[in-house]
Amino acid sequence: ASKIVMMMRAMGLRSASRGLVTRAKATWSTRNVSRRTRTIGTRARAVVCAARKEIISTDAAPGAVGPYSQAIKSGNMLFVSGCIPLVPGTTEFNSEAVEEQTDQALKNMGEILKAGGCSFDDVVKTTVLLADIKDFAAVNGVYAKYFPSNPPARSAFAVRELPLGAKVEIECIAAVA
Repeated sequence: ASKIVMMMRAMGLRSASRGLVTRAKATWSTRNVSRRTRTIGTRARAVVCAARKEIISTDAAPGAVGPYSQAIKSGNMLFVSGCIPLVPGTTEFNSEAVEEQTDQALKNMGEILKAGGCSFDDVVKTTVLLADIKDFAAVNGVYAKYFPSNPPARSAFAVRELPLGAKVEIECIAAVA
């Protein structure tokens, strides 16, 4: 039984870790949930639910500049694509200054978060891409205004180039309340 419990734990089934389930069944049908059944060993079956993806889009932020979505909501998570400092409705940057570009990128992100039912308080992880690592401190100054307390986990990288010549791009993952 311990091998079955360990495999069910690895699949994310909490009740198995309490010994409550040796044979899981599910008979629901929800538009946003797909059902897959996996056989574990020779005795038990576990039902694993995988949330489907929902496309999130808003005209309040610049549209995608390639074959991707502004954001995807899957289960209780919102995945926001990299935001660059385009002024919504145009193909122009708001400024050449990295501080102002960072502010515009985060404003764009805020609009996408709002369209997905989230706010900056719900963000759990960000990734900041910089065209020049020397701009790190300037970007941090603006970034801190959007995450004044309990900031999310973050990675920051200098990259060779960003789309359309932007100086900063920021993506995030948020927990949907």
